[in-house]
Amino acid sequence: MKRVASIAAALALACTAVAMFAGSLLAQADGAVYDACSRDKQEIRAVALPEFLNEERCPVAGRVIVDGGIGAVVPEPGMAVIAEAETSNGHQYLSVGNPRGGRLVLDGVGREPGSEAASGFGTRASGASQCGDPFYSSRDAKVYKYNRWYVNGRSIPSYLSKFRAVSAMRQGAANITSVRDACGLGDGVRGRMIYEGAARDSVEITNKPSCTSNDFKSEVGFGDLPSNYTAFHCAWVWPKSGAPNRVAQTDIRLNKFDHGWTASVAGSCRGRYDIESTMTHERGHTFGLGEASESYHGNLTMSNFTNGTCQTSERSLGKGDALGLNRKY
Repeated sequence: MKRVASIAAALALACTAVAMFAGSLLAQADGAVYDACSRDKQEIRAVALPEFLNEERCPVAGRVIVDGGIGAVVPEPGMAVIAEAETSNGHQYLSVGNPRGGRLVLDGVGREPGSEAASGFGTRASGASQCGDPFYSSRDAKVYKYNRWYVNGRSIPSYLSKFRAVSAMRQGAANITSVRDACGLGDGVRGRMIYEGAARDSVEITNKPSCTSNDFKSEVGFGDLPSNYTAFHCAWVWPKSGAPNRVAQTDIRLNKFDHGWTASVAGSCRGRYDIESTMTHERGHTFGLGEASESYHGNLTMSNFTNGTCQTSERSLGKGDALGLNRKY
């Protein structure tokens, strides 16, 4: 469900919002500040916003919009941020846009993860075969030329080789940019990922998790997330008229406190998730792919659930994944 907010206050202020929601909510009673936007609340629940408000009664600059357990700080005017989470209960998605002209645009509000698969990250792939399923979903985002990115090497778990971990991350990106599929569809993607090396900065993601303010640097790192999350992806985009929004920066965090990881799946692997497979899925989001239902499209790399630990099946794209990328680019 998309929610659009339009300003009823002075448009000269940088970050203002009026919410005009599909499935209208009643406006709250008059007051200095709406209850949902109380100044002592750093987070604003998306579903609690009133139907009409003005910036003076709901200042949003620098505050976090939350829904379904994930959140994003309202971006600077003229930008949007897309938050995507992979959890044991399914995929979570929230988009917060702050286009110039004084509107706050929310998408994904109220889309709680479904229960189409049993609890736990390891699920049995279902649906059509990898090369027999043409389904894909598409986000309003695209890497037009390239995205330069870094890895926080200090965040890599000590039991992993940093060289191998980074190589797996890079290969995951290459699986998307070169459309590595098992179906012979070829590569139509023009956007590229350019690896720039190590960075000391942490990703702009909190452990709640939320996308924080954009530091204008794309980074990947390991860190803390809720225990039922494996990965969290943030993309900051510049809106474009009549074309997909342009991806500016992306950050990705892999959960190292609750899950084990490997850069090389071998016979000795026990209970660890493949970095390359996970990064292939996350870079699918970077390049504008959405999720596919596990119940009907479980053999696609962009399906809701991972196929489990110690497996590499999601390094290779399915037919729908490849079609989605080639048709977008």
